[in-house]
Amino acid sequence: MPQPAILITGATGFVGAYTARLLLARGYTHLHAIRRPDSELDLLGDAAHHIQWHDADLLDYFSLEDAFAGIDTVIHSAALVSFLPKDKNRLMDINRGGTRHVIDAALHQGVRRVIHVSSVAALGRHLDGRPITEASKWEDGPLVSHYSRSKFLAELELWRGQAEGLAVAAVYPSIILGAGRWQEGTAKLFVYAQGSPTFYPTGATGFVDVRDVAEAIVQVLARDTDGDRFLLNAENRTYLQLLTDMTHALALPAPTRALPYTAARLLAAFDALRATLLGGKPLLTRETVLATYQRHEYDNQHSRTTLGITYRPLSQTIAQTAACFTATQGKGSGVLDV
Repeated sequence: MPQPAILITGATGFVGAYTARLLLARGYTHLHAIRRPDSELDLLGDAAHHIQWHDADLLDYFSLEDAFAGIDTVIHSAALVSFLPKDKNRLMDINRGGTRHVIDAALHQGVRRVIHVSSVAALGRHLDGRPITEASKWEDGPLVSHYSRSKFLAELELWRGQAEGLAVAAVYPSIILGAGRWQEGTAKLFVYAQGSPTFYPTGATGFVDVRDVAEAIVQVLARDTDGDRFLLNAENRTYLQLLTDMTHALALPAPTRALPYTAARLLAAFDALRATLLGGKPLLTRETVLATYQRHEYDNQHSRTTLGITYRPLSQTIAQTAACFTATQGKGSGVLDV
C-alpha cells in the first residue's frame, strides 16, 4: 500500500528541516514541501534531493492550493518569530494570515489532516507560579508579545478548520535549541555566549531540543488522532543556568552579574535608537526584555506519558550544539544528526 503524501510548510527553516530529515530517516518516501525561489536549503543537506518541492508562499493562497493537490497531511511549521516592533503587522500576516491560507487551501483540496507547530507563547500564563500545561488558557494583556498574539490567533484558524471537517493536531514547543543558522533565531544565543557576557537576565523559562520537537511531530503523525495537543519541553531553566552551560561548553567564563530590569529596558531603548540611526536590527527590544525577565515553568507530563518521548537533557543539547558551533567557527549554519 503506498504511503500517504505528506507536505511540510517551513521545510527550509529550523523545525521544518529537522522534521523533514527525520521523516526521511524513518522511511517516509512520499514527502513534499513548499519553498520560495530564494529559500536556502542548507539545513537539509542531501535530504533536499529526496523532497518533492512546490514553489509556494504562505501569503499566496493560490500557490498553496496548487501545492496541496493530492496531499493527505500537512505539517505546518512555517512561521515568523520576531520581537521587533516594526514586525507587528508581518507577524499577523504570516502567522495568522498564512495559517488561514493553509487551512482554507487544505479544506479546498480535501487534505485530510493538518498538524500545526504552535508555541508555548500561544498558551496561558499562570501568575501564581503554577506550571503551564496544554490546558492553560491564553489571555491578552500588556505583557503579551505581538508574536504570542499572532500564534494564538493562528491556532484559532486551526480549530476553525477542525470545525469545518479537518482532522487536526497541535504541538507547543518551549524555546527550541539546536544547531541551525547561527545568525538567526535561538542559534544566535551561541553567538551571544561566545562574547562571554558578564550580565544575565533574571527570568526563567522552558527549553527543548529541536530534534525532540521533530520526534514529537513524527509521533503525532503516526498516532493520527484528531484533536491531539502536546506541550513540548525538556527542562525549565533560568537564563543564568542556560548561559552558564553555554559559556562553559564554549570554554568561556560564565556571566556573574544580574542585570536589573530597569537597566535592561534602558539598554533596549538605546539599542532601538542605534538601529534607527545606523541601520540593522536591535539586539534588545521591549518584548525580549519582558520575556527574559518573566519566570515560567512548563509541564511536559502529557507528551511524556502519551507520546512516550524521552527528552534529551539540556546539557547534552548545549554541548552538541556548542561543538557544532565551534566546528563551523560560528559561520553560516550547522546541523545535528537526527
